[in-house]
Amino acid sequence: MKSRILIIEGTSGVGKSHLADALVRKYIDENKKIRSLLYLTQAHIYGPLAVDEDKGTLTKEMNTKHLDRIQAALEWLASSLGSEHNVEFYCLADTLHITQCVRPGIIEWKDIAPYDTKLKQIECKLIFIKAKPATIWDRGIVPRLKDQFMLEYARKFGRNPGEIHQYFVDEQQKLEMLATNSSLERLVLNAETDFKSNVDEAYRFWHQ
Repeated sequence: MKSRILIIEGTSGVGKSHLADALVRKYIDENKKIRSLLYLTQAHIYGPLAVDEDKGTLTKEMNTKHLDRIQAALEWLASSLGSEHNVEFYCLADTLHITQCVRPGIIEWKDIAPYDTKLKQIECKLIFIKAKPATIWDRGIVPRLKDQFMLEYARKFGRNPGEIHQYFVDEQQKLEMLATNSSLERLVLNAETDFKSNVDEAYRFWHQ
């Protein structure tokens, strides 16, 4: 496989999307020709599940079929470059199978362990961003107090900002355990580290 596929995982507010955006911009800045680059935001990863999740109609079969479609697309995009000499497939995914084990939480690790193995076969890598509880509060709760995220979506996790914050602190522990179970090559970044340093380290890891 001639692929450089990177999944960024972590709980809400730790900077996943911010890091992914910086990596895409760095890649574009450093390459004169952009030949094969895919950025899967949560609109692709999580969005297709959200409506049925909110309705209470999301099933394990629906969730795993969604993951199967993503897996099949990544496999084709990676394998289709087999005859190329100077082109590699670069991909960033803002969360994927690990997050979906806790949010929506319809599937469990046993359901996605084979999927994890398939991702490893196409040389997929994993970055896990870890934050202190105070950082999750400062970055994930306070700036969003008047946003739709807190006023509507996050209400399923708690009755007030304090309870919602505790949910995400607990979620981080679950995600970290799941990331440890993964067979993917993994890099752990601390959210409190200088952002540029994290971007540079993540970029080297993605391109190794």
